[in-house]
Amino acid sequence: MLHEIFHFFGRAICHQLEERSLLVSGGPLAVCARDTGIYIGVFSTFIYLHFTKRSQSITIPSIKLSFLLLLMLVPLILDGLGSYSNLFESNNLRRLVTGISFGLVLPYFIYPLLSKRSLLHGSKSVISNRMDFLAPLLVSVLIGGLFYLGQPSHYVLDSFITFSIIGWFSLIASFLFQFIQSERIKSVLSITASLTFLTFLSFAHKWILYLSSISIE
Repeated sequence: MLHEIFHFFGRAICHQLEERSLLVSGGPLAVCARDTGIYIGVFSTFIYLHFTKRSQSITIPSIKLSFLLLLMLVPLILDGLGSYSNLFESNNLRRLVTGISFGLVLPYFIYPLLSKRSLLHGSKSVISNRMDFLAPLLVSVLIGGLFYLGQPSHYVLDSFITFSIIGWFSLIASFLFQFIQSERIKSVLSITASLTFLTFLSFAHKWILYLSSISIE
């Protein structure tokens, strides 16, 4: 039952090709290695920022830091384009690493915008010291290593992925409810919107695959 739920939400954002997914206990995880890396990176940075910056007036990184962070998106883009265009053959370790690099960057630009204080004069950059970058990086490398080694269990890893996906989409959905004052109501609406959207994507993906199989036959 849990396996079906995990793969249902994974299907919403991933092609789920077994040969491009990390295998644990002989079976593929809910999303491919590249998407696994992305959500490991997103989770690591978001958790760090939430526990260290939520009470501060922060804004997006400076222009110089933003440029350096955006460079971290390039490896995934090059690996993805090269792989899908058959210029070279990628592998799951490379997909995982470039995914982590990509996902690690995103919360630095999204998280500060959740607070209205980000627009106030005197707001500090979300990255104010080296640890603001190194801590999420070390956490993501540790988690990525556990995933690559297939530790701990299949259910724990897929649970992590699924909750990270729902959490990230809920974070994005929260921008739609910024006008609501109650944080509790805003959270409920954001999670509901996230689950609804992911459910739609999952069914749409399944429907597209079904139509493709019919056309091939």
